[in-house]
Amino acid sequence: MRVEQEARALDALRAAEIRPERRGRARTRGLSLAERELYFWILREFAAARPPSADATRAAAATIGVDLEDALCVLTREDLVHVDAGGWPLVAYPFSARPRGHRVLIDGHRWVDAMCAIDALGIAPMLRLPVEIHSRDPLSGAEIRVRLDPSDGASWEPEEAVVLSGSARCEGPSFRGCCDVLNFFERRENAERYLAGNTSVSGHPISLPEAIAAGRIVFGDVFTEER
Repeated sequence: MRVEQEARALDALRAAEIRPERRGRARTRGLSLAERELYFWILREFAAARPPSADATRAAAATIGVDLEDALCVLTREDLVHVDAGGWPLVAYPFSARPRGHRVLIDGHRWVDAMCAIDALGIAPMLRLPVEIHSRDPLSGAEIRVRLDPSDGASWEPEEAVVLSGSARCEGPSFRGCCDVLNFFERRENAERYLAGNTSVSGHPISLPEAIAAGRIVFGDVFTEER
């Protein structure tokens, strides 16, 4: 069953146009050691529920000894971090500095915002900590809750909930293509209705176990090289 779920998760990632170089430890292969250190610092700040300011990011870069502008250009090119005109990190997958409709409680203590459903599901395996995800069906408004623990498995409500894996078929970074599409739905029929009503979106609904596997593939090994 695990092998089958992994295979379907890989199909889902292809549908979302999340390429192999954006999965796991491969996400950081295009970074220098200093750029990777800055990237990990940004992720940790988001994970601690304190999205870094432009000034804090500048100070961290100075401490690490990396040119901030050059590093941010690389992080943007690699579709890892995106900043506003003032240098404030707004996106650091799987995290968002702004509400996206996917709230995640990490280890029962701190709330963060995830960019999409797959990103929300990737936080637990990335941090090796339990999370509770609160989201809503974009059609019905029904609440979906997912409890995910790297060691104890997962549970969710409603039991029929699915994730739509797909893309809006546009070029550029993930937040312009798949992030708005990768949502939780309370049932498969709602996801199919969403697809039928949005002809610019391609994709298909996947089960929660498949979506959890997809999140693990994308984010589970991000910090591996650091250990």
